[in-house]
Amino acid sequence: MKKPLVISILLAIAPLSFAATHNLDGRTLTVDELWAISAPGEKVAVTPEGWARIKASYKAPIDAATDGRDIYGLTVNYGALKDQKVAGASVEAEPNRSASIKFNERQMRIQAAGLEPYFDDRISKMAMVIRLNQMAAGYTGMSEAAAKAFQEYINNDVCPLIPSRGSEGANDLSMATHIGLALMGEWDVSYQGKRVPAAQVRKELKLQPYHPFGMDGISILSNSNVAEAQSIAAVKKAEHYLALSPVVIASSLEALNGNVSPYLWHTVETKGWPQGHEAAEAVLANLKGSYLWKKDAKRYLQDPLSFRSAGYILAAAMEELNQTKGLLNTAINHTTDNPIVNTEAKNDRWYSNAEVLDEMRAGKPTVYVNSCSNFDNTQLALQMESLTKALGQVMHISAWRTTQLVDDHRTGLPTYLVAKENKGGDGFANIAQSMSGLYADGMALTNSVIGYGVPTSIGIEETFSNLNATADRLSKMADVGYEIYAYEVLHTTQAMDMRKQDGKQMGQGTTKLLDGYRKVVPFVTKDRIFTPDINNGLKFLKSYQIPANN
Repeated sequence: MKKPLVISILLAIAPLSFAATHNLDGRTLTVDELWAISAPGEKVAVTPEGWARIKASYKAPIDAATDGRDIYGLTVNYGALKDQKVAGASVEAEPNRSASIKFNERQMRIQAAGLEPYFDDRISKMAMVIRLNQMAAGYTGMSEAAAKAFQEYINNDVCPLIPSRGSEGANDLSMATHIGLALMGEWDVSYQGKRVPAAQVRKELKLQPYHPFGMDGISILSNSNVAEAQSIAAVKKAEHYLALSPVVIASSLEALNGNVSPYLWHTVETKGWPQGHEAAEAVLANLKGSYLWKKDAKRYLQDPLSFRSAGYILAAAMEELNQTKGLLNTAINHTTDNPIVNTEAKNDRWYSNAEVLDEMRAGKPTVYVNSCSNFDNTQLALQMESLTKALGQVMHISAWRTTQLVDDHRTGLPTYLVAKENKGGDGFANIAQSMSGLYADGMALTNSVIGYGVPTSIGIEETFSNLNATADRLSKMADVGYEIYAYEVLHTTQAMDMRKQDGKQMGQGTTKLLDGYRKVVPFVTKDRIFTPDINNGLKFLKSYQIPANN
C-alpha cells in the first residue's frame, strides 16, 4: 500500500533515549506527558483505580437501561432518530447484544465522511490516549473490551488514518469514527511507516476481534478527542516558537545596538503584568557578556516599539500559552461525551432530591447517566484563538524589527547591511517584499472562525466551536512566525557579525544562535540568491534546541 498523505508536525523535540510506560488514571494526565506518549515506542497502562472506574462507568448505563430508561446511543438511535429503538432493556442479553453491536458498527461506517490529508501519527495516537484516559476517568460508559482495544493500538503504535478535514470541532464524527473502524478492522492504519489495512495488522499482532457494544459506539465517534489532540500538537509547536523568541529578540537588540532598559527588572516591575518578568529575564539571559551592557554615546535613548515592546508582547503570548495548556490539561482528564456517565457524583446539592433527578440516576444515588452538551468547546476554541492572536503580535513585531535593521540611521551600520567586502552590492535591499507576503498570510489567521456552521441532525445541533479549525490556524500561525523569524535572523546575524568586526562582543545566548546559524547560512560577503538561506534558516530555527536555563 502507498504511504499515507499526512500533515506533519514540524516541531523540535529532544531525542528520546528510552521508551517508557505511562500510567493513566483519568485524573493527572498533562499536555506535556501526552505529547511525550505520542512519540513512537511510548506505551500506556491503566491504573487499578482507572480500571475500577471503567467497570463502574460501563455498568451504569446498562443498569439504567435495565430499569426501563431510554439511553441515547444505547437503547435508542441518535439525533432526530432518537425515537427509534436500538435494543431492549436487557442490553447484554441476546438478541439485544447483537442488535447493539450491529447498530454500533453501522454508525461507524455511516459517519465516516472526512477529507484527506490524514493527520500525523502523533495526533492519531494522542486522540486514542485521550479517549483511554477519559475512560479511566469514569465518564464514558465504554466497555473494558474497548479500553483494551485502544491500549493495544497505542502500545503497538498502530495509528488509524484520520482525515484532517470535515469536522465542526465538537463531536468530531467524521474524524473519530475512523478510529472505531480501524479497531473493527475495517479501515487503514499507519503502521511501521506504511499504510496498511487494519485487518492485516490485527492478524499480524494476533489481536482478538473487537466489536463495539453498548455505549462503545457513541463514545468512540462522538467526542472531541481528535480536535483536542490536534490542539495539543499546535500548542506544542507554538510553545517552541515562543521559547525561541527570547534569543531572537536579544539578537535583534544586538543588531540594532539597542537599549536594554525596557527589560530590566525594575522597569518591568512597574508594569506588573503576568509573565512580564519571565519574558524579560529570558531575553536578558541571552545577553550575558554582550556589548549592550557597556555605555555607548551613539546608542539611542529609545528604540522603536517593536524592540521596546517585544518583552511585553512575548509575555502576553506566554500567558495565553499557559492558559491554553491549563484548559487542555482539564479537557483530557474530563470528557466531551453525550450522554455522560458519572459514578462519583455529588449528592448534596440543593436540587439533589428533586424528583426529575430520579430518572437520571442509575441505581445508586451518586451514579448518573444524563444528556448534556459536553462536546461544546467554545471556551477552549476561544482560548486557542487568543493564543493565535498573541502569536500574531509576536510575528508582527518581528517583521517590523526586520525592516528597521536595514536602516543605517537606526543601526549605524551600512544601509541594507551591505558588508564592506560587498563593494557596490545591494545586500538586503528587497527581501522585505517577500516577507510582507508572509506577514499578510499570518495576519489573516487572526480572524475568528468559531460560531460558523450548518445546523445538523435536522436542526438539533445548531451551535459550533470549530476547535479543529482554531488548532489548524494556531499551527499555521506558528509556521508563519518561524518564517518571519527566518528573515529576521538573516538580518540580525549579518549585523551581529558586522559588529564583531568592529570589536563588539555578543551575548552568550546570542553567540550560540549565531554560531549554529552560520553552519547553515554563511555571512553575506557578496550579493547572492537568498532563497536557500531563508529555507535553511527556517529549518535551523524549527529544530533549535532551547537551553534549559532560558
